[in-house]
Amino acid sequence: MNNLRLITMALLMAMISCSDDDESEQQDDGNSTIESYSFTYNETEYEVILEKMSWKEAAAYAKENGGYLAEINSQEEQNTLFTELSKNAGITLTRTTASDGGGASYVWIGGNDISTEGKWMWDGSNAGSGTQFWQGLADGATVGGLYNNWGDEPDDFEGNQDALGFALTDWPLGVAGEWNDLRDSNRLYFLIEY
Repeated sequence: MNNLRLITMALLMAMISCSDDDESEQQDDGNSTIESYSFTYNETEYEVILEKMSWKEAAAYAKENGGYLAEINSQEEQNTLFTELSKNAGITLTRTTASDGGGASYVWIGGNDISTEGKWMWDGSNAGSGTQFWQGLADGATVGGLYNNWGDEPDDFEGNQDALGFALTDWPLGVAGEWNDLRDSNRLYFLIEY
């Protein structure tokens, strides 16, 4: 009888504990704020979101907040963004890695070839259209003379890499600051442009 009573009490305590945990998670979700870092370059506002999301979730979040995943159009902009991301944004590199990207650390930016393989577009709100800046794989070509900063990429590794990551660390086919095509299901921090 005592064993049955102890088991019953343990089960009740576990149920109460689970119930409390569920409530606190719901409260945290409703009241939590997403950590971010904002800066301005050339009269454009940027925000680094220190919350891991898939590329599509990040694009939706950016759009809901009045922006889009960043589009990089010059070497000067590239250099400025890399400095902000690597030195000022407070990014914990081990929290934003992609195993299909050589295990390096990345943030999402607005390029993708989701609609047509090899047709890389600036479409940071995932509207299905945008400006094409690259055609093909690593041996492809820039489109319209637009800026790009690929490593020895894109390579469409395993036939499933359709979203653009901005590398914060080196990987076997590139170095920190270069771009890599990644699976859009990776959960990474991201950079919004307003």
